[in-house]
Amino acid sequence: MPMPSLSVRLKPDVQKRLQAEAQARSQDVADVAAAAIESYLDGQAEKRNQALDAVAAADKGAFISSDRMNSWIRSWGTEQELAPPEPDIVGNVKQTR
Repeated sequence: MPMPSLSVRLKPDVQKRLQAEAQARSQDVADVAAAAIESYLDGQAEKRNQALDAVAAADKGAFISSDRMNSWIRSWGTEQELAPPEPDIVGNVKQTR
């Protein structure tokens, strides 16, 4: 089944970058553009799903305190990197472990 075509207007600099990428990959411009659009849509869907998950968690009243989040972030790239924190605030009550 043939795929439908799509016409897109691009800024000249974007078109040049697309052409350069296609040449670097030894691919058709249309194939690189299609892959870029698919990647963009996948990323947008992932962001939307993460936002919906965050709203669902907020609706349950489960949150991660700024102390735990900041500790986790400070550990990034260290030898003692922490696992992502679990919610420690349920409703308005901070949980201690």
